Amino acid sequence: MELIAAILLAGPLGYFTHHGLRYYLIAWAAIFPVQTVVVFGAGDGAWSYWVVNAVILVLGIGLNRLGHRLHVKRSGAGPDANEPVTPGPSAA
Repeated sequence: MELIAAILLAGPLGYFTHHGLRYYLIAWAAIFPVQTVVVFGAGDGAWSYWVVNAVILVLGIGLNRLGHRLHVKRSGAGPDANEPVTPGPSAA
């Protein structure tokens, strides 16, 4: 479930929303406990479960940031897009 959320939600949330990382982490915080209960209830839990889920979380955060950077690049709105441009010294 967490891997599906990382692939299907993280990038689009970063691209289409202003607070994409916040929304992705909220979704992750809702999915992860349910997934953990199911996995450990079935007796499949091991130390590797925590490592794999940490890697998936980092992957999701990376996809989210990539989506945000792609949005900024395509929209042409850099970090200083709202500030006026001041001319530099002329070369004449």
